Amino acid sequence: MESPEHDRDEPVPSATGASVAPNVDPSALAQPPAATVPPRREPLFGPYVSVLLYIVGYFVVGIAISMVLAMAMGLLVGFGLVQMPPIEEELATIGLMDIEGILKIMEPYLLHLVVASGIYTILYTWVFALALDRKRLRDLGLRLHRGWFGNFGKGAALAILIMGVIFTFSLAVGSIRVEGFARAAPEGTSVLVYFLGVFLAFLTVGVYEELMFRGYILQRLNDRAGKTVSILVSSVIFAVMHYLNPGADAFGIFNTIGIGAILCVLYFRTGSLWMPIGFHMAWNFSLGYLYSLPVSGIPLYGVLEVVEIEPASRLTGGSYGPEAGLACTVALAVWAAWLIWKRTKRGPTEGHS
Repeated sequence: MESPEHDRDEPVPSATGASVAPNVDPSALAQPPAATVPPRREPLFGPYVSVLLYIVGYFVVGIAISMVLAMAMGLLVGFGLVQMPPIEEELATIGLMDIEGILKIMEPYLLHLVVASGIYTILYTWVFALALDRKRLRDLGLRLHRGWFGNFGKGAALAILIMGVIFTFSLAVGSIRVEGFARAAPEGTSVLVYFLGVFLAFLTVGVYEELMFRGYILQRLNDRAGKTVSILVSSVIFAVMHYLNPGADAFGIFNTIGIGAILCVLYFRTGSLWMPIGFHMAWNFSLGYLYSLPVSGIPLYGVLEVVEIEPASRLTGGSYGPEAGLACTVALAVWAAWLIWKRTKRGPTEGHS
């Protein structure tokens, strides 16, 4: 008869040489412990407070940076390290609210200002969203997902189509006349260089304005208010931001709200910013460069020599451009009606599938 010691569970050598209790599955010891999921970090503030802080902070930080740069430039000029551009006397002769006069004087530097504004806006939004909302730029819709370039192209094609309809309608009713082709660049500037500059400027505007209004403001409001309210509020904010543009009036702001709503719809259809960016860029480029008409009150050198028969008419939009005209209102209304009809027609079909 065996001694009681043999009835006890003896450790069994494992494949690795380690002793394993006989009632324990050795494969279980080879499995790593379950990964601990880190708790989801919530935004520091609610949507409305976040949007308000975002807008106020955008201007406050921007003004502060401008003042620092102005003082640094003053020191550099004072020490003779750089030469001040010959615009100081011209700027001193106009008022601070003469936006059209300022733009005319600053025309040689507009591309630089646009690119600088774009860099500032992207960096500000990145820091703000990461610090207060725990989100990265890709979370706001700038992710290079599969098909992003196709969405960009579709948005651009839609903008060119709508703007082409507006331009053709204006020609048909006689509110504008094309007298031929023009030299699409200022004197002393290469046409190719100006073309590339305009394209880069409008691409930059498309990226940073969409990141602001459809990337942060729209999405943050949608966290609380839902699609309808977030589209309306973000589009109103988008339009109000254009009110300081030359020639802006109530009708132009109304149409700009409609354009903002289109851009919101394009975002919700794709879940990214590339289609709105394509639309925004192509809208401005075709309006200002291809058709030689003011872009939200800002005139450019375009490829056509266009004469407005009734410059102050409501149809053409006056100095603000077609975005303040009835032709734009009709085009936006037709596109919105088509969207509603398409959605209504598709709804019952999807419901029975």
